[in-house]
Amino acid sequence: MINSIRPTVLIIDDETKIRRLLSRSLDGFGFDVLLSASAEEAMFLLEKSKPDIIILDYMMPEVDGLTFLSEMRKRYSIPTIFLSARDEVRIKTKALELGADDYVVKPFSMEELTARIKAVLRRSRVNSEKAPEQTVHNGDLVMFPDRRMCRYKDADIKFADTEFRLLLVLNKRPGTIFTHEDLLRQVWGAEYIGELNYLRVSFSRIRKKLTEAGLAGTAIASYSGIGYYIEDLSEEVL
Repeated sequence: MINSIRPTVLIIDDETKIRRLLSRSLDGFGFDVLLSASAEEAMFLLEKSKPDIIILDYMMPEVDGLTFLSEMRKRYSIPTIFLSARDEVRIKTKALELGADDYVVKPFSMEELTARIKAVLRRSRVNSEKAPEQTVHNGDLVMFPDRRMCRYKDADIKFADTEFRLLLVLNKRPGTIFTHEDLLRQVWGAEYIGELNYLRVSFSRIRKKLTEAGLAGTAIASYSGIGYYIEDLSEEVL
């Protein structure tokens, strides 16, 4: 949950100059800052304290950002923004698949990074403060919003937070096409309109997990250039 006074940011970057720059700047923008120069040190800090958000660099010695993110996600659900000097679709896609909440390319302005941090924290706060929602049924696909659980027939399906929220939006209104803009606004926020790769990566993972649970991934369809919808599964032929 967001600190009511000053949210705490954990910066993980092996470059001393970058850590100092981010620390001074974020302190000026109203954040408390924890610093780590390595993945090992960061894991130690996470055991001792719980930051509100993590800023994670990709290029680090010994254990890179992607490897750290993969291991960290097995134990913590702390919102994470991935930093990289490499604006490559492959790396960006992998970071999002592993659970990064956002991806920022170096060089960046502190105003942009701060806005991204606030947007991610705002989503996290809204999700944690929401009143419990009723169970959502679409045929044999059942979602339990208050517990962030999903089940298809007898199979439990584990989704990352953004994946769950995307599927929930569709599952509440089967057969309805939601535009890219609608989905980005509802799940990530208005600041992310235009970030279509976020949708492509998330829906690819959702389809894969549904298929593994026994539901055809084609149950979620896309209209090129428009948006996505999920079929009305109550009409499934048994």
